Amino acid sequence: MARLLAAMLCGALCLAFFFRYQLGNGFTLLLGDRHDGVIALSIIEHWYNVLRGLAPWDRTAYFFPVPATLGYNDGYLLFGLIHAVFRSLGADPFLSGELVNVTIRAIGFAASLALTRRLGLGFGWALLGAALFTVSNNLFIRGSHVQLFSVSFVPVLGLLAERGLAALLAGRRAALLGWGAGFCLFFAACLLTGFYMAWYSAFLGLALLPAWLLVAGPAQRRDLFRAVQAQALPLAGLLGLAVLVNLPFLALYLPKAAETGMHPWADVVRNAPEPIDVINVGPDNLLWGWLVQALNEALRPGFPAWSERMTGLPPLLLLLYLASLAWLARGPALPPGRLALWRALGLASLVTWLLTVQVGGVTAWSLVYAAVPGAKVPRVVARYQIFITLAVVLLAVAFLSSRRWPVLPRLALVALLLLEQANSYAPLFLDRTLEAGRLAAVPPPPAGCRAFWVSAARQESRFGEAVTDPYNHNSEAMIVAAVRHIPTVNGISTFNPPHWPAGIPSDPAYPAAVAAYAKAWGITGLCALDLQRMRWSGPAGP
Repeated sequence: MARLLAAMLCGALCLAFFFRYQLGNGFTLLLGDRHDGVIALSIIEHWYNVLRGLAPWDRTAYFFPVPATLGYNDGYLLFGLIHAVFRSLGADPFLSGELVNVTIRAIGFAASLALTRRLGLGFGWALLGAALFTVSNNLFIRGSHVQLFSVSFVPVLGLLAERGLAALLAGRRAALLGWGAGFCLFFAACLLTGFYMAWYSAFLGLALLPAWLLVAGPAQRRDLFRAVQAQALPLAGLLGLAVLVNLPFLALYLPKAAETGMHPWADVVRNAPEPIDVINVGPDNLLWGWLVQALNEALRPGFPAWSERMTGLPPLLLLLYLASLAWLARGPALPPGRLALWRALGLASLVTWLLTVQVGGVTAWSLVYAAVPGAKVPRVVARYQIFITLAVVLLAVAFLSSRRWPVLPRLALVALLLLEQANSYAPLFLDRTLEAGRLAAVPPPPAGCRAFWVSAARQESRFGEAVTDPYNHNSEAMIVAAVRHIPTVNGISTFNPPHWPAGIPSDPAYPAAVAAYAKAWGITGLCALDLQRMRWSGPAGP
């Protein structure tokens, strides 16, 4: 009971620290912005509609009437299921979306604590590992991209995989089927939630097997081979289950991947980290911001302080990670099975991380991009550093737990590890009061209106967001469509459907583009929504 209370208190403190600005402003300024943040929220709201029977699972309220429009973006399934709970309790869409982030981070804390304990670390060190993962600097400063919060599900996958592997080696068939089925189902849900973290999990998992075979002893390899032979039938059943539960994902996304062609190499390599970015914790990091600024000024002057590559890990944590690799290479006194697992994790994490790093535009990630299925989908390769944070933390804390530390140095080290995660930059650019007010101001659509297009867009910009670009009216149309249950021909994502009406409402050619889209897709009953005066017109052609 005492440990449970300690874990709950530690988790609550970590969540309070991570969401300290939202707690301070009364959840009026939220993570994200009214472009990408609102796009994500409209998809999360989509699942609330699905659960109430108001929408098919694979067709969102935007890009009407294109089929399977969910496939143009991340699916946000697990986010949406949690969101539906808060919406059912009366939370507005914007507050609910932020409470989803809090809940998902709490899941990450609990799962990383359980995983660390399963890997043999003491309770105190496991708490430290869970805390470092939960308050991680790189997710904090990149939190405007809410799909990255799905990294919190990675320790859940790790826990399920570890329990399944333990059951396999112990010959416990029922446990193998239970944990294995849980892994298959949860991984399928992760794929339909956020592709980055799910694909990175599979990528690291595939690297773990050859790494383990390389570092394990002959006796361990024989034990694994015999266990696989003995459990061939349940393993085949789990493989069949994995295929079955991923059919919805494949049916949704494979056609869209073929339609869009995914991301060209030039976009991918531009967002691959350079060596500096391995410790690029942002210029506003409490302990290391000065170092990031000095390195940028000395080695790449003119490089923007804020960029997609700002996903690095704090230097002290990184040094402990490197120390853990040296410690494991020397062969510490651990049980053979546990030593092989730690060594495999160290080797696989290091090699896969190095694959992402570019030097002068040259990176071994080009081999991954060309050869590994799905590698053309992640555009921002630097986000792998957010994913690999869990492995780095696990290895660093495992190394710390192997040392005999005097009390004061141990406390000082723990304090520094936590302090170097602190950052004064928080991407809070979503004004809940303003956006909820605008949403409430949209009147009911006129009779006969089957779908709408935006005829005029807002002109005000609180945080300096562009208002004369396609995001302004399209993203607001998406949330209006999802919450007010009236589909829109508007919408925007990385890739857009055929005949998508490009341009903005102030462009003279924009109404004709909407008309061409409506004609191409055979839309009738189309009405217009003026988002400046909050008025409808129609239904009629644009």
